[in-house]
Amino acid sequence: MNKGDIVRVDYTLWTLEQDKEEIKDTTIEQVAKDNGIHDPNKRYSPEVIIIGQKMVLDELEKAIMNAELGKEYDVYLEPSQAYGERKPSLLKVYSPRDFERNKITPEVGKFVTINGQNGKVVSISPGRILVDFNNPLAGKKLHYKFIVREVVEGLENKILAIIEASYNRDINEFKVKEFENYIEIILADSCKYRPEWASVKYFAVGLIRDYTDKEIRLVEVYEAKKPEEKKQEENKN
Repeated sequence: MNKGDIVRVDYTLWTLEQDKEEIKDTTIEQVAKDNGIHDPNKRYSPEVIIIGQKMVLDELEKAIMNAELGKEYDVYLEPSQAYGERKPSLLKVYSPRDFERNKITPEVGKFVTINGQNGKVVSISPGRILVDFNNPLAGKKLHYKFIVREVVEGLENKILAIIEASYNRDINEFKVKEFENYIEIILADSCKYRPEWASVKYFAVGLIRDYTDKEIRLVEVYEAKKPEEKKQEENKN
């Protein structure tokens, strides 16, 4: 595989500590259920990775680039190859008033965003709230088991894969049509009201433009009113 290739990868991640493994994440729903980490709100499916876009750790990306389709691989990473060592400087103390200003209710174990940084509340005492801004996997040795399920081919499929990677939602409602001078992307209904789409669409379009010189058109479709809807409005008036 080469830079710019788009692949779908199933993986499972464990942390290693004193020769003991603890499962942390997986793209495979049955594995999550079997290991007691299933999240009903998570969408389980192979992850879309664009080679060269630093969507995964460098050493993992190198392994994916050299992998054969459908073959299972194991990658072991030291902290220096993953998320680095834990830094005491990233443990910060806040007052309850700081949390009030950010409209956050402090709870031990809760992940919070303060001044654009993501952290975890680790302790609460009178007048003092301790937040850890280290990556949860900092200081950990990691074990990835992965399989490249698909190398995405064809412009339309690549566009849909890029949207899937950016928006992190089911792409079945998106439609892509290629014309002589432009590409039309009919957006899913969720794009009309989900703020996530507004924040990722420019990033997604930027990636799509790496694969085509054509103009990109994003289209929202609103259906015509049905006869019964018109009657209801007339009755109200």
